[in-house]
Amino acid sequence: MNILPTVSPLHLENLKTRNGASAGVWLVVLIPLACSPGLYDTHTHCHPSSRFLSLLAIQVGVSGIHLYRQICLSGSNHKTPTGKEAGTNGNEQEGSVRRPSILLRLATHPYTPALITAVAISLLTDIHPIVAGALTTICARVLYQTTHWLFHAFPGSFSLGEGAVAGQTAALTLTCSLYSLGFTLVQPKVLSYSQQTSALIQMGVVVVAALVTGLYRIPRLRSARLFVPYVCVCGAVGAGAASLVMGEWVVGWLLDTITHSQLRMTLLGWWAGLTLLALALTSWARRRAGVAVTVLRKVYHLVIVLVFVPGILLDPVFTHLAAAAATLLCLLLEVVRLESVEPLSTIIGRAFAPFLDEKDGGALILSHIYLLVGVASPLWLTPCPIGETSMGQWPGSPRSVLPLLSGVLAVGVGDTAASIGGTYMGRRRWAGTKKTVEGSLCGVAAQMVAVAGLTGAGVVAMTLPAWGRLVVAVGLVAAIEALTDQVDNIVLPLLLYTPLMDL
Repeated sequence: MNILPTVSPLHLENLKTRNGASAGVWLVVLIPLACSPGLYDTHTHCHPSSRFLSLLAIQVGVSGIHLYRQICLSGSNHKTPTGKEAGTNGNEQEGSVRRPSILLRLATHPYTPALITAVAISLLTDIHPIVAGALTTICARVLYQTTHWLFHAFPGSFSLGEGAVAGQTAALTLTCSLYSLGFTLVQPKVLSYSQQTSALIQMGVVVVAALVTGLYRIPRLRSARLFVPYVCVCGAVGAGAASLVMGEWVVGWLLDTITHSQLRMTLLGWWAGLTLLALALTSWARRRAGVAVTVLRKVYHLVIVLVFVPGILLDPVFTHLAAAAATLLCLLLEVVRLESVEPLSTIIGRAFAPFLDEKDGGALILSHIYLLVGVASPLWLTPCPIGETSMGQWPGSPRSVLPLLSGVLAVGVGDTAASIGGTYMGRRRWAGTKKTVEGSLCGVAAQMVAVAGLTGAGVVAMTLPAWGRLVVAVGLVAAIEALTDQVDNIVLPLLLYTPLMDL
């Protein structure tokens, strides 16, 4: 067993999790569930194989459970018995120090899920066993290292489940990006527009991961003198590497993409207008002392709906690229704020101040990133790259649009309606929470009305059985939203996405 890497356990007694949040260990199954549609035969033609992502997701789910087990067991101190104790209770001590069998140690080893997943990937996909083993090992390593780092570097920012989900997301995103980029370099070919879009996003993920790793591995890079040059060098290297993978200069490709059609120019203008609206709202909120934080945050939920609905319905591939770019930019700005890079750090801190709540009590400010990732996550989780799906032509395929809107429905429509309805009509509270039954019913009703509107407009095709399953799915998600104390901007879209894929 010494040939396998080891994982240092997190020490629970020294671990500071987010205030007011339960452990939330159940969150570790959300990403595997959301990626499970990739195992369906409908998507087996996709490349990279949809089964690759699904099997990796199952691996990080099992590894997440193992990580939580390590967290629980790390608080117990196993002491060596003294001579007196050994003499008086020899039989018990002999039994307590007996080493478990090699099979038991193999079954409970943190890298066993990676070994099993490598075998499954090599059998169910066309990936070579050696490559599969390397990828699953990288995935496990990134998961464990990232989760440990998040808890130790940013105390009070995550519950146990939220930290595990963040580690799972980092591991899956980076591993899939490395595989896709490596495959493209080893077997070069002319890429389609959607493949070029995916390659650019994947290169952005790798560059941001390398940038953050460098910052926290080499503290000198965080100094005011080196930070900006370091970011510029990483960006330049990333642009060159992306150009090599895509087969054309990335700046020119971006300009061609933006100016490809009048529709995209219109979308960019619409998004720019909404961005100005959000900035104006932020400026207004800073001057108003009596505005409730909840109201302000829900206004941003409505703004995000206005951003994503036309984008997903009219040009989902371009929206996919824009959402990924916005997410990476937000992560970079959070690094700037954390490292106190002036004057941007002060500006960012003042802009976010009116919108902070108890979930932003740690070192990190993540609410806006959670909102963006939650609404955009269906675009990234879809088993086939957008533009290569067998469900129909983009945009507007009735069978494929609704799952992509799961984040908009769960967070932008349902959560917002539940909050507003509960504030003005709430009477009966869910046990142990401040949320009301009436608010949850408002959230369910709003989502059903939204889907009915999409159906009436011919955007979504729904049968009677599908309506029944939708009611059950939306109702369950609403109940979980009311009862959980985890970050609902991430939890709700993942919960709703899976049943919508089965409609």
